[in-house]
Amino acid sequence: MRRKHLLTEKMVLVDSWPDFSVLVILDRQMRETWLFSVCFCKGPEFASHLDTVFQFASRETSLPLSIVGCTSDDMDALINLHQSAKSCPYRRDYADAIIYTLPAENIVPITIPDGFKISELNGRHTEIVHKSWPFINSPEKWTNYQITHFPSVSIETEDGRPVAWEVQHEYGAVGALHVEPEYRRSKFGSVVTRTLAEKMTKDGQLVFALVRENNDRSIAFHESNGYVRMPFKFSIMSYFGEAKE
Repeated sequence: MRRKHLLTEKMVLVDSWPDFSVLVILDRQMRETWLFSVCFCKGPEFASHLDTVFQFASRETSLPLSIVGCTSDDMDALINLHQSAKSCPYRRDYADAIIYTLPAENIVPITIPDGFKISELNGRHTEIVHKSWPFINSPEKWTNYQITHFPSVSIETEDGRPVAWEVQHEYGAVGALHVEPEYRRSKFGSVVTRTLAEKMTKDGQLVFALVRENNDRSIAFHESNGYVRMPFKFSIMSYFGEAKE
């Protein structure tokens, strides 16, 4: 279950109330991990509103901020606002991603073989999970924060060694799926992703994943496990502070 007390650690910023065009959720306090801001923007024509909100947010929290939740068009509009500046405060971090959702009716449980058990990650798994994460430049404290504050599923041997796992990221998507090499033909990836989806669905959460457009293997994996592709793309961007004119 998502740790619901975390909502008290967030602040919600809007451009107007009660009829808002832009909404940003971010941490109230600085912490020694990546800071994510989850955003909603009605469309690219409101990019200047979003820019104003981020300028205000930069005075209330630490930088840089990782921005998730906006469409590619919204992100392009933010960058275009600063074409005349010496330095743009926004930078795309990754290529656009495809959004997949997993409807509850598509979740089909898979039985794991004898000698293994379903569990969840905790703080003692930080090192092994961090080393498996391909974006190894992320701080280990961020990995620990993810696995101790958000839902996860792991498959363990009888002696408690994790051999496969997946977590829910701070911004809601499932990811960081990993299966140890010697178990990659045992359908353990499908077991953990379906089990985590079932857990989140029971908790009333939307199950979604982000997949890079050029990752054919991941696309095939998600579609074979019941995920449905959405008709729009997702971007991740960093904000570094006000632009220099």
